[in-house]
Amino acid sequence: MRRVEGSVSNDRGVASPGPSKALAQPERGATLPVRLLRDTPLAVRDTGHSQDFQMKMDARGFTPEDLQVRMDGQSLVVTGQRQEEGRDPHGGSYSLTQKVFRQMQLPGDLDPATTTCSLTPSGQLWVQGPYRPPPLPASLVGPSQSLSHQGSQKGPSPT
Repeated sequence: MRRVEGSVSNDRGVASPGPSKALAQPERGATLPVRLLRDTPLAVRDTGHSQDFQMKMDARGFTPEDLQVRMDGQSLVVTGQRQEEGRDPHGGSYSLTQKVFRQMQLPGDLDPATTTCSLTPSGQLWVQGPYRPPPLPASLVGPSQSLSHQGSQKGPSPT
């Protein structure tokens, strides 16, 4: 993919056959490979996990190789570009360039390691991921180490 509005190029051009998960890249956040879903009813229906994060956007006309989805800190950035050139039967020619850019703030408790990205046959780009479980309250974790050691310290024994 070519450079689009300040984005980093996607030299891999990978359409992962399996689940696509975030790939850590130093100083650039994580790039999510875009997986192309099959044209089956099960592949294009909603997961039903309403507790998961889901973002859907129109990406009709784009292939997985045309798109780059990046997670950078708490930000999700989708960029893409496609070009088409051709000739008509009367000797004329045309050139079409289509670009897409979307940036959004991500929830702080989204788990980037298990976030996936898919492109449906109808051209919908889906970014989905579970939220991290909330931390356990201190009352359920048990006594703190500093408290348990305070009572067990022994001083010099009186004689």
